[in-house]
Amino acid sequence: MATYTITVNERTKEGRGLVRYLKTLGVIEIPNETTRKAIKELNEGKGTVCNTFEEYLEAIK
Repeated sequence: MATYTITVNERTKEGRGLVRYLKTLGVIEIPNETTRKAIKELNEGKGTVCNTFEEYLEAIK
């Protein structure tokens, strides 16, 4: 089985239509609310940056 990566411009009518079609086929999965919230937080710069694994362990305590 091959894997293909394509770039679709969702700002165009054709791009939006293609994405909608692929979602109905189940090719593109719609993320759940928790995932959408996490992506939004990262885009807003609210993520935690750690340089080492030890810093990560301290951050999650």
